[in-house]
Amino acid sequence: TILYDIDGEVIIKIGTEIRQKVSYDELPQVLIDAIIATEDARFFQHNGFDLPRFLRASSGQVLGDSYAGGGSTLSMQLSKNMFTSTTTSGFEGIVRKFTDIYVSVFELEKHYTKYEIIEFYANSNYLGSGAYGVEQASQTYFGKNVKDINLSEAALLTGLFNAPGALDPNHNPEGAETRRNVVLELMERHGYITKEERLIASK
Repeated sequence: TILYDIDGEVIIKIGTEIRQKVSYDELPQVLIDAIIATEDARFFQHNGFDLPRFLRASSGQVLGDSYAGGGSTLSMQLSKNMFTSTTTSGFEGIVRKFTDIYVSVFELEKHYTKYEIIEFYANSNYLGSGAYGVEQASQTYFGKNVKDINLSEAALLTGLFNAPGALDPNHNPEGAETRRNVVLELMERHGYITKEERLIASK
């Protein structure tokens, strides 16, 4: 809830989750590219479940490969954050994972467009320092609307989806910077930016 004075100035924002929602059209392309490159490179090709990625991540985790990554698509992550739970281990973790697959394929991807799913994802996540969603996070960290962020800022915000508490730049600037650089490397690997753009943004 946002309370305004008679002149339309914000007095205070109150609630358990401080969030300002934005539409897909208000998201800068650089942020969309960063999210896709980092969280789900084949997002526009699959139906909510990416079997090759899931198998690669599962086998990598069994073999102890710390670079195997996760097997969850954006839709599966949205399901986990909004509808199921964050349980990752034991029988409950297995049930949750397959529930997320079902919700992703037969609910989210059947009833919403890819663009709406990105919008939901960008608005729903906690991103550290009391900020929920990319607009509030942009205001919190950069003092600007998310539509105005640059490549480096987009990469930092995207990095927070991974571990917002641990990578909060107000508390762990080194960790946030390291993760931001990983996002930039993934953007270069997937063809969204050039090596020169990566090097400039990393500085």
